[in-house]
Amino acid sequence: MKVLRLFVPLAVLLLALFVERSRVQNDVEVVCRGTALGLECTVTNKKSEGTLNVFWDARLQCRNGTVVRANASQRVPRDAQFVHLIPLPDLKGLDRCDAGQILVVDHVIARPSR
Repeated sequence: MKVLRLFVPLAVLLLALFVERSRVQNDVEVVCRGTALGLECTVTNKKSEGTLNVFWDARLQCRNGTVVRANASQRVPRDAQFVHLIPLPDLKGLDRCDAGQILVVDHVIARPSR
């Protein structure tokens, strides 16, 4: 039965496999997409003078009105790209989502790392 409960959230994410991009100051880009393991977000530090701490929120709007939410952060050196996985258990509200429709990345903040 536990295996079946994992397939429902997986199906929800797979329906939202499109990519959502968000930019901050043309120096940072966050691109998220649904995968079998959760949300995979690629974070790119494009032009910064040094390492940045990047923070962002991801929201998946469901057909039944439920909003699945997650937030994450990643430290990214200058001219580098990292892939950050937000695992299924960290997606708040996923168990109430019937089908994912719209994936949004917002509230992207980039701060110099100290």
